[in-house]
Amino acid sequence: MMEWKYLPDDAQRRINLWRRGIFLFHKTSEEEGPFYQAGYSDYWCEGSTDDGLTPDIFGFSQEFFCICDLSSSKSKGDVMKKYKDCKPRDYIKRVLSIEGDRSPAGYPFLITDQFGLNKYPGYNLIQVETPINVEIEMINDRNLEIILKNWQGFRTVEPSFQLLAVPESSPEELKKPIAGILKWASVKSEWISYESIVHNLLGCLDKSFSDKSKAQLREKVRRIMTDLSRSHLKNYLEMDHDKFIIRMDINNHQVRKGFSDKINEWLDIRPIEVFFEDEESDEL
Repeated sequence: MMEWKYLPDDAQRRINLWRRGIFLFHKTSEEEGPFYQAGYSDYWCEGSTDDGLTPDIFGFSQEFFCICDLSSSKSKGDVMKKYKDCKPRDYIKRVLSIEGDRSPAGYPFLITDQFGLNKYPGYNLIQVETPINVEIEMINDRNLEIILKNWQGFRTVEPSFQLLAVPESSPEELKKPIAGILKWASVKSEWISYESIVHNLLGCLDKSFSDKSKAQLREKVRRIMTDLSRSHLKNYLEMDHDKFIIRMDINNHQVRKGFSDKINEWLDIRPIEVFFEDEESDEL
């Protein structure tokens, strides 16, 4: 018999963690995230510190700012101390229309879904996967400290924010959402820009990410699309600088099937009958 190998879906895990991380600063009709409850309703994703570092989230209240990094890595805590004395660059406050200075809320926050992390010095830990775990080392914002210490985790499912990818997503992680966008684009018969793909990937959070990080994501999209136009979709994709169009007879079933088969080939998805053929050959 053929050997089955199940690999963790790193792409979906990353997106789920980002959704929960953002939910900390949001509210729904049913509940408020702990940072939102403490007054941190303004946030900015992948902006720069005054030292040129790029944490995942800056959060702002009327008095304080916080720095958060999201990670599933077991060793991330060892490098969190690099954010300890950092401040957001002024342009972030201008973008969010924040006036005046804010004091540090405390040590940076590591937001993770990883169980059993070894806690290193120099940061606060928020484990957002049930059962949740909050370890506070140093917080200056007493209101935030009280709320986090009493937080029992999310009571409801985090909003999707229509988020399909983030700028740090790898090219492999981008394949599935881009494939979905390509199938949607195949019936449009119109030019589609890389910028619009980035907008679709980031969903409702598109305006919450820095221009620099969105440019990095756009470059990843460009490289993927360029590669596709020279390989799997060379008979379908027409490129023009920063945009593309899919040329095919959408009314022709065989043409549509051919396009879909090429997308699945790129994703390394095989039709179900192929698996049965493999099993039969293994039994011979």
